[in-house]
Amino acid sequence: MLFQIILIIFILVIFRKQRIEMVKTEAKKELIFCLLWLLFYFILAVIGNAYHIDIINEISNWLFFVLFPLLLITWLRKENMTKVLKDMGLRCFDKATIINLSLICVFYIIIIVLVFSFGEEATNTFTLESISKIVVSFPIWFALMLCTAAFTEEFFFRGLLQKYMTDFWHRPYLAILLTSVLFGLYHFPFAYYLWDETAGSVIASLQMVMMEQAISGIACGLIYYKCKQNLWSSIVLHACTNAIIMSLGVAFSGM
Repeated sequence: MLFQIILIIFILVIFRKQRIEMVKTEAKKELIFCLLWLLFYFILAVIGNAYHIDIINEISNWLFFVLFPLLLITWLRKENMTKVLKDMGLRCFDKATIINLSLICVFYIIIIVLVFSFGEEATNTFTLESISKIVVSFPIWFALMLCTAAFTEEFFFRGLLQKYMTDFWHRPYLAILLTSVLFGLYHFPFAYYLWDETAGSVIASLQMVMMEQAISGIACGLIYYKCKQNLWSSIVLHACTNAIIMSLGVAFSGM
């Protein structure tokens, strides 16, 4: 949780002068659809994990979080798909955003590596060899995360859910908070059924997803909002976060 809080503070500092112009639009139908769709996905995840049925995975997430929602939202809005994608934030960066986002990602990676390097787990394993493993594996994990969890989850939670909450209530920080809570709860079936440290415990699972995933969701939601709702910003940050954690895991596991 400490890492995520530091990340949130850094985002607020970097983008402290950023002024966001709110465009008031109605999005009631789209928001209701997103919430119902998330409930449907949550039920599928519970059933799949409880009975060991491979319903939810990185491939099916493209259907549940990207393709089906995109088609239905396009139908609800009766607009061209290209316009819907652009409204969600799939567009090019400006130079200032690229610089700010790069600073945040580099800073976050350095903080995580430094904290791990001084931790008890890394005392005997954080060597020149482990550093080289991180350097080699990070781009691979980043590419994988960019094409899987980072894209699909950010597409739905920030590009659809957070955007439509913001459009409907016109209160962006409330939208960020609520979307992040739902983002945390989305991970609950996995925490309860699959993760070793929380499996079988409702309390431990809720604590984990609220303290880790929900706070990470706030960071992604903030970067999405502060970068003028450019979806690539939260996708890149999400992929970067997952990639450095996976790379450290590879380095410390001796793989």
